[in-house]
Amino acid sequence: MTVGIGVLCENGNCAILASDTRVTYRDMNVSPHDWAGKQYPFPPFNLAAAIAGSISSMHAVVSEFAADLKRLLAVKQEDPEFKIVFEHIRNALERARKKELRRLQACAMESELGASLDDWLAGKLPTGNPFNELALQWGLGVLNRVKEKMPTRVGIIVAGFILDNPIFMRGIGAEPVEEGSTPAIYVVGGQGACEAQKYLIDRKQSIEMGIARSLMHVHEAMKVAKNDKGVGEPSDYVVMRPRTVATPNGMLRFKWNHPQLEKWSEEYKLLGTEALELRFANDLVNGGLYPERIQRSQWLGPKALRDVL
Repeated sequence: MTVGIGVLCENGNCAILASDTRVTYRDMNVSPHDWAGKQYPFPPFNLAAAIAGSISSMHAVVSEFAADLKRLLAVKQEDPEFKIVFEHIRNALERARKKELRRLQACAMESELGASLDDWLAGKLPTGNPFNELALQWGLGVLNRVKEKMPTRVGIIVAGFILDNPIFMRGIGAEPVEEGSTPAIYVVGGQGACEAQKYLIDRKQSIEMGIARSLMHVHEAMKVAKNDKGVGEPSDYVVMRPRTVATPNGMLRFKWNHPQLEKWSEEYKLLGTEALELRFANDLVNGGLYPERIQRSQWLGPKALRDVL
């Protein structure tokens, strides 16, 4: 299964997202595809997501989440005094996942019970027979079975900033969105994700750490995750800072195979990483950051809104 990692660092002024690029095809006897994208930016918002699970389900969740963000932008354009806050982003993520859950439940209900979800909820059966206890329990069993499988289909980390306010949350399956800045680590995925989280905990990764130390920890966690054969090479790491702080800020990238990361990986393999808190190390990382390249077709709204989000 795939893996996605998110951390907050620099005392909450920087977010890092990482994900692998492998897609496996169950029951098809074909090789994995190692060039899949599992990170999504949402311009002009300074937000991005890393996903794990079913690519089809996660694409639906991300699309619905982006549509909700676009609706927020429309409200903002009509009313400049309207403030987009953390709760708007969290609620959008909740709605997106619940909509996908309902879609999967509706498909299962049609195929297993022969009734649409709407008809079942209204107490109607396609045969015209009266709704009975058997239909009730059968339908509840279908709904619960789909919901129980959701954690393997849907895993998403959303991170970034609204002005200088950090957004850092995780959604797994149909469970309520998690949010928190301590220890500021979220991981999604399968067995590889468990190994990655254990590594980050062992390294005592926390929100107080600088970008160089945090990025090295994320890089090593992605390596550890590859013990799971379903995890491939990472895509370039996403680094986000508020646009209100000194440059480099906004949405940035750092090469996953940057020579400096490889050097540190070897140097600190058996050592503590406290030395990476030095300004010299952080300056090296800042010098290696490059801007996220957003195509015009990716914009959710006008660039004029960028500086107020």
